[in-house]
Amino acid sequence: MKTKALLVYITLGAAFAAVSLWVFFSHGKNAKAIRTKYKLGGAMIAAWALLSASGQAPPPPEVTCYEPPSPPNEINVRPKKGGDCQLHIGDTLLVRIYDPAYEIYRVKVLSAEDESQVIQSNVFEIADKNLSVANFDLEIVETGFRGEALVEISGVKTEDEQQTDDFVGSRSISIL
Repeated sequence: MKTKALLVYITLGAAFAAVSLWVFFSHGKNAKAIRTKYKLGGAMIAAWALLSASGQAPPPPEVTCYEPPSPPNEINVRPKKGGDCQLHIGDTLLVRIYDPAYEIYRVKVLSAEDESQVIQSNVFEIADKNLSVANFDLEIVETGFRGEALVEISGVKTEDEQQTDDFVGSRSISIL
């Protein structure tokens, strides 16, 4: 089928070249030559479409009946009142961790400077290990800091009586 369409396309191309010469030598004044050229051009486009479509189609995508699980420790940090992350002293941030993998989380507020300083640090413990979403409320306390800051969330592991923090995620905020 592909070779037949290719032969038709080559034949139409040769005919198109001949009709183009006819239009050229008639200086574009012969209406029959121009009409024939348009018809051959349309036939060439149709033949090219047939040639392109005669290949094998890709297999359809696989359909599954379940949604894949979300990655562990996916975070969402937003102000409790809504809006953007421009906060005043005393405002509350809602920290959500989807599919938590740790029992203890450390939430730090750091200055967004080159040499960042810890402005505030809180530790939250999850009471129920089977939660799909862990919710924490973080109140911005008075520290004298104003400006751009970063909320950094870490999971706390305890091994041999030593605690290590594993970075989970962060969000930029402004303290006004």
